[in-house]
Amino acid sequence: MTTAEHSEDIENIVDCQNLSIHRDMREVLHNASCCIPINALTFIVGENGSGKTTLVQSILGLLPITNGEIKLNSKSKKELVFGYVPQSVNFSKHIQMTVSEYLKYSASVPSDLIEETLSIVDFPETHLHNRLTELSGGQTQKLLLAAELFRSPDILFLDEPLSNVDDSSEKHIIDVILGIKNQGVAIVIITHDWQMVSSYADHVICLNTNFLCELSSSCICKNSLSKLNIRNIQKATPDPQSSHPGYCYIENI
Repeated sequence: MTTAEHSEDIENIVDCQNLSIHRDMREVLHNASCCIPINALTFIVGENGSGKTTLVQSILGLLPITNGEIKLNSKSKKELVFGYVPQSVNFSKHIQMTVSEYLKYSASVPSDLIEETLSIVDFPETHLHNRLTELSGGQTQKLLLAAELFRSPDILFLDEPLSNVDDSSEKHIIDVILGIKNQGVAIVIITHDWQMVSSYADHVICLNTNFLCELSSSCICKNSLSKLNIRNIQKATPDPQSSHPGYCYIENI
């Protein structure tokens, strides 16, 4: 169940309580609770198959939850605007749409703002009239990000945003992410890049599937992160004292 509330004094833009989610007849998350703070850069980390993308897609309303509640909190009376950039998109070879046409139809970008919109993410102007099927993986990811940013989301979800971009573009994308966070947008990033998490995270949600984190010394999440910049690594289960297979319990590092 998803609920929405309005409050002028909120700490979390999303609160997930006791979520159980099934996918392909398999329970991916069981009784998991976590939150996404406002005005923060939140990372979701964990092994492949631990439920990172499933959690995000459920918050976005793309995947139904079996049990629990997802509460969306807004400082104003308007509904929250969500942005989502997946790790990869494979456009059909039959699609003839160009980059500029994509921005016009997917995000209603006016013609006179297309170049400016693309420049924010360092997308090459020379590819403005290229077809979507001619773009590299990194260029496609930049295009999707540009479209989502133009929509001015309240919360933006990014799935491995640096996985397809070249080294020269990484710093620019990170600067863009930090810039929009400083404008008051809540950013949520799914990643395996522990160095990026240690350097930039305000908040971390950690999922595990293959072992228990009963002792801090056995937790790959804690051992992989610098303590200097982490305010909170949040458990994905309501009871930090319980032994629950599949989830990390480390918090308040």
